[in-house]
Amino acid sequence: MRPANVAVAQPLCLRSPLNQQPLRPVVPGVLFDGDAFWPVVDGIPYLRTGRELLRAEVIAALKRGDRRLALAHLLRDQDDWARSPPPKLEQTLEVVDGVIAGTLGLRQAMERLHFGPVAHYFTHRWSAPTFLSALGLLAQHWDSPPCMVEIACGLGQVLREVTQRGTPGVGIDVVFAKLWLARHFVVPEAGLVCADATVGLPMEPIGGAAVLCHDALYFLLEKRRVLSEMRRVAGSSGRVLVGHAHNRLVDQRGIGGVPLTPEEYAALLPGAACYDDSDFVTAFLEGKPASPRAPVALRQAEALCFSAAGGPANGSIDFGQPKPGARLKPNPLLVERNGLLHPSWPAPGFADEYASATYLGGHPSLSAELLARAASGLVDDEIALLARRRLLLDLPERW
Repeated sequence: MRPANVAVAQPLCLRSPLNQQPLRPVVPGVLFDGDAFWPVVDGIPYLRTGRELLRAEVIAALKRGDRRLALAHLLRDQDDWARSPPPKLEQTLEVVDGVIAGTLGLRQAMERLHFGPVAHYFTHRWSAPTFLSALGLLAQHWDSPPCMVEIACGLGQVLREVTQRGTPGVGIDVVFAKLWLARHFVVPEAGLVCADATVGLPMEPIGGAAVLCHDALYFLLEKRRVLSEMRRVAGSSGRVLVGHAHNRLVDQRGIGGVPLTPEEYAALLPGAACYDDSDFVTAFLEGKPASPRAPVALRQAEALCFSAAGGPANGSIDFGQPKPGARLKPNPLLVERNGLLHPSWPAPGFADEYASATYLGGHPSLSAELLARAASGLVDDEIALLARRRLLLDLPERW
């Protein structure tokens, strides 16, 4: 049962990524722009361009009434940065059946869909520094928006934090499989659209919206176009937020993408407030604001954050405070050694990427009595502090 305070996204006014015309339903599961047909599976429109053959296969399956096969085709579609080959069609059919039947969990589904190393990122994102910096950036520039739109939303973990605190969320990602897992495991209430942000955002403006792109802009080649589209969707009263944008001047330990310098990012966001991304991790953990800096002063920062407009927030929100009644669980990344909790990294590369997560190590083991209180939905001062430090997490049921 959905908690009463969880916000559900309203139906979106979508437009074609090819001719910009409004998309209208013609038969169940199919949209039409006057020239081309676009599939909708599990409530997720597939509006990715350059996939004409795939689109035709999916629509043909939908017209035959074979939603299962249509879904299996879409789950094989990957982005240009994928490090693993797509699964075979028979494998994706098995994933469809397992997720629908409830016999597959999120981590098992990612493994069988060949997420590869990115599965570690999503599995443990709840306590990663990049996740905390996203929540810190949002909190500091929270205008109580009518909606939050996230570009490259992945599994929708940031959207979940927003919707569960009463604000509708919309997620856009180029990989349908991520959105489908978000729908079934993480944030079923969000509006989700599969589209390529570098081509354009296939939606009408949402005046006053917060439009976020976190830990992704450095991967996108058409950065100027993406930011222009984000500004368009946010409208004149909204806010564009960019987080964890990697700095080209600092060694990124083999992480891909096409990062820019602080000055280059700032030139694409005139008037934006600029920050060191790591300052928002501290801001989240300590509940205090981060200080903006001039781009030239950020040349040694590993990653950067921006808010346009750069002015103060018109509202307030604290993502570090657990929701009343949240049934918290111990962070599965942590193991006990000599009476103290420490991260057990799933891979060496993951350990390198999150080396700054010092807040996770060296804490005394949590007692059975405390864990029972946390699992019961009680949120007292001690539990709230452990949740802010990410020793306790509000995980989805089938994580």
